[in-house]
Amino acid sequence: MCERNYAQLRHLLPRSGQVGDAVQIQVSAADKYLLKLQELCKFTSTIRIEHISEPLFSEQVISWLRPQFEVRLYHDARLAEVVACQQVRQFKAVYDYPNTDMLLPDEKRQINLLLRDWLSLCRAQGLCSAVVLL
Repeated sequence: MCERNYAQLRHLLPRSGQVGDAVQIQVSAADKYLLKLQELCKFTSTIRIEHISEPLFSEQVISWLRPQFEVRLYHDARLAEVVACQQVRQFKAVYDYPNTDMLLPDEKRQINLLLRDWLSLCRAQGLCSAVVLL
């Protein structure tokens, strides 16, 4: 799964490879996402993926509906791993259940599956714009 996510993300990333570069992906008339290169090192890169469309509901409701991922790409191993999702960071491989945060026992896997599904949506329906300079 992490190998597939890496391969799919490589096709969506800004071609220039400069920190701060971004790409907009439009998947429908109302849904637009921004992929921004946050960090670029010799063996890793970090990107931020966020929903940037105008909210249709109140900001309180929409905040938890807007997907936000921070993904680390390991270029030597050709893996992509979600390191943060909806402002939650540092996921354990396995959680006891039940737990105080009500995370699933395989929460880390579930979040990487969510990224896989999101990438499939982008590849199937998304229109990628040119690099956006922020």
